[in-house]
Amino acid sequence: MAARLARRGTREGTAPRGHRPDHLGCAQLYAALHRLEPEAGWDEIGQRFLERGLTPAGPAGLFTGGLAGLGVAAALLKGRTGRYGGLLAKVDGAIALVEDHDLIEGVTGVGVYALMRPLPSKRQAVIRALAEAAAGDPPFHVPPHRVPPAWSLPAGYADCGLAHGAAGPLALLALLSEECADVPARTLVRIADWLVDTAHTDEYGLAWPAGIAGRDRLPSPRRASWCYGVPGTARALWLAGRALNEPAYQSIAREAMTALLDHPEAWGIGTSPNLCHGLGGLLLVTAAFAADDTRFATAADDLLGRILDAFDPDLPLGFDTDGEGLLTGAVGVALTLLAATGDSPDPAARPFLVA
Repeated sequence: MAARLARRGTREGTAPRGHRPDHLGCAQLYAALHRLEPEAGWDEIGQRFLERGLTPAGPAGLFTGGLAGLGVAAALLKGRTGRYGGLLAKVDGAIALVEDHDLIEGVTGVGVYALMRPLPSKRQAVIRALAEAAAGDPPFHVPPHRVPPAWSLPAGYADCGLAHGAAGPLALLALLSEECADVPARTLVRIADWLVDTAHTDEYGLAWPAGIAGRDRLPSPRRASWCYGVPGTARALWLAGRALNEPAYQSIAREAMTALLDHPEAWGIGTSPNLCHGLGGLLLVTAAFAADDTRFATAADDLLGRILDAFDPDLPLGFDTDGEGLLTGAVGVALTLLAATGDSPDPAARPFLVA
C-alpha cells in the first residue's frame, strides 16, 4: 500500500470532497515504515509529504492539518536522527491552546504534540486547561455556541468519546502522568468516575452514550469504534487505571471490551477497515489491550484477519476506503496494520491515545 501511494503521490483529486489531502497523515505512515526498514528510503518519501503539508490549516488541528499535526509528523520522522530541528523549534514556539478541548483539533491534540516533545511549560499549560475543563459540571461541557445548530441542544452537552469527548483528555492526562508530568490525580479520578457513571448496561454489556445533555443521554447506536463507543472509552479508562494504580478502572474496561468482542453483531461499524470508525480502529484498540492482557490476543488476530481478507489488489490502494487519509482512508489502515503487528508499541500509534 505504501509503495503504491508513493508511486502515485497525493493529488487534490484523491481527497474526499471538501477536504485537504492528508499529507501529514501520509508522512506519519512513512515515519513508521522508516523505523521498520531504516535503509529502505521511506523517510525520504515521508519528507516529501511533510513538505506538502507545511501550510498548516488552523492553529491546532492534530488530525485536521493544523500545527499539532505538522509537529507530530515532523517529530515522528525525526526519530533519533536529529532532523527537522528548525521546523520543530518553530512549531514548539507557535503552538498554542485553543477553545475546544477535543483530540481532533483542540487542546488534547495540542497535548499529544507536547507529549512527544520536551516541552514542560506547554505540557503544564495543557494540563491546567484540561483540569479546569474537567472540574466543570459536567466535565468538558461544550457550550451552546460550539454545538451545531441542527443538534438542537440549546444548553450545550458533554461528549463521552475519545475523539471529541472526555475519554480523549483522560487518556492524554494518563499518558502525561506516566511521563512524569505533574497531573493532579483528582483530575484523572474526576474524569474516570464521570465516564463510569455515564455507562449503562444493555444486552451486549457495558456501553456509553455519545454524550450527556442535562439529564438526557444523547441517543447513539452502538459503535465498536475508536472515535466513539466502547473501544476508545474503555481504553482511556484502562490507561487511567494504569496511571493511578487503580485496578477498578481496568476491570471495568476489561469487562466492557470482553463483552463487546463477544458480540460482533453489536459492533455497528460494518466492514470498512478505516481507523476512525471502522474495523481498523477496533483492531488498534484491541491490539493495545492484547499487549497488556493476552486474553485479548485471539480477538486481535481475528480482527487482523478480517482486515487482511478485505484487501483487494485491484483497488488503487488495496482497500475500499474514503480516500488516502489517516482517519478514514488507506493510510490509516496501513498504519493500523503496522502498529498491530509490531513487536512493541509503535510511536505512530501514540497520537491515537491507545498506548
